[in-house]
Amino acid sequence: MSTNFYAQHSKNFLQLFESDKNFDLILYAGCEQDRKEFKVHTQILCAQSTYFQAALSKKWLKKKGDCYVFEKANVEADVFEIILRYLYTGEVNIDKCDGSQILKLLVATDELDLGDLLQFAQIYLIKSRESFIIEQPVRVLESIFRLESCKTLRLFCLDEICKNYTYLFDSDDYLTLEKDIFAQILQQDKLHIKEVELWKCVLKWGASRHPELKPSPTEWSTDDVNQMKKTLAGLIEHIRFFAISAGEYYDEVRPYRKLFSKKLREEMLQFIMLPSRKPNDIMTKARGKPLNSRLVGYSVMALIAGWIDSRNTAYDEIPYEFTLIYRASRDGFDDQKFRNMCSSKGPTVVIAKVTNNPNIFGGYNPSHWPNYNSVGSQSYSNTDNSFIFEMSDGKSTAGARIGRLVSGNRHGYYNNYPDMRYCHSHGPSFGSGFCIRGRALSSDTSANNYYRYGIGYSIANGTLEEYEVFTVKRG
Repeated sequence: MSTNFYAQHSKNFLQLFESDKNFDLILYAGCEQDRKEFKVHTQILCAQSTYFQAALSKKWLKKKGDCYVFEKANVEADVFEIILRYLYTGEVNIDKCDGSQILKLLVATDELDLGDLLQFAQIYLIKSRESFIIEQPVRVLESIFRLESCKTLRLFCLDEICKNYTYLFDSDDYLTLEKDIFAQILQQDKLHIKEVELWKCVLKWGASRHPELKPSPTEWSTDDVNQMKKTLAGLIEHIRFFAISAGEYYDEVRPYRKLFSKKLREEMLQFIMLPSRKPNDIMTKARGKPLNSRLVGYSVMALIAGWIDSRNTAYDEIPYEFTLIYRASRDGFDDQKFRNMCSSKGPTVVIAKVTNNPNIFGGYNPSHWPNYNSVGSQSYSNTDNSFIFEMSDGKSTAGARIGRLVSGNRHGYYNNYPDMRYCHSHGPSFGSGFCIRGRALSSDTSANNYYRYGIGYSIANGTLEEYEVFTVKRG
């Protein structure tokens, strides 16, 4: 017969930690106003951590009265308290910690060689604080990039940047990246960004280190060129110049040709003039295709692609090509223009955002948008696979909801009305669940007759900030 009294023993050790009794070590964590004193027991710390076995050897300790004193100024007090409670009880609760605290906990547990706690915190950060990673990719990478124990988080962060490069490059924060971290990002095959845009980011990163340089490279001295060549060494070789068009090369690359080796200049010139003679190296390898959307990132489109194929989860790699054919802010909030540019183009996805609302709304039309010139007698076209959806924002799929057609109801989107004037009053419309007219997005409760889960109820009526239409073709 056997039993387990771990819970009671853990409670006893917690009481010992909180009681300040029989301690033989005063440990100071944090610095300045954050500095805090902990009265602890060397035997417990040494039994739980090889780091403390070495660090608490008597030759490194200072004595204060009858107790030893140990300083740990590089770990914040609140983070160290989580670690101490873990060492005493084997338990940890970080539900109330924000992403910043958990990141600091990861760095501290790596130094203290607490593998179990580190792995727990790493997975928790990925699963429960994903938005923090997405919003602060530079801070995350700079904190853990060289920690082999945090490989899972590093790869997750790089993957999120690849899926939506705007997480990194929409802010100038990336200009603070160390060169080796930036180089690692540039090497990613799945980075979904136009190569010429990536080249501009590299130039901006380099220029930020030489604020004295004149904006135009034609005004650079020989010393200026040499400084930039040295700064960008290790980065230029990861730009895939042969994925850049001739026009982009002439406007954005050629002015900086003095930064390149003679061999690279000759190869680029040859490729522009003789495209069939593409060199066989990394600079010719295509990356992931960029997603041309102002509203959503790769992860959202990957989920929409999954929904198109009746999956409940997103694809890791999108099997479709989503090609932008209409953007209202560019082409006009005009229903006639929508019809002119989007009719008879096959399956499409519509994505919209209402002013002063973070949510993203949209729908999938598996057939095509009808042409005004073919006036019919019915108000709707029939489809079995149409759906509408909503997201809490365009970067994350958290809280995403889909409303598929109710079984037996095939009225998935508006077709031609007998009265052409009435027909002209609509843009993309999915029944009454999602209807665009000019710059207005509207829905009503009757949408629940067509689409499941009441998506129509939550779609906001209001003025559109933007909407986009993409064709959908299997890649």
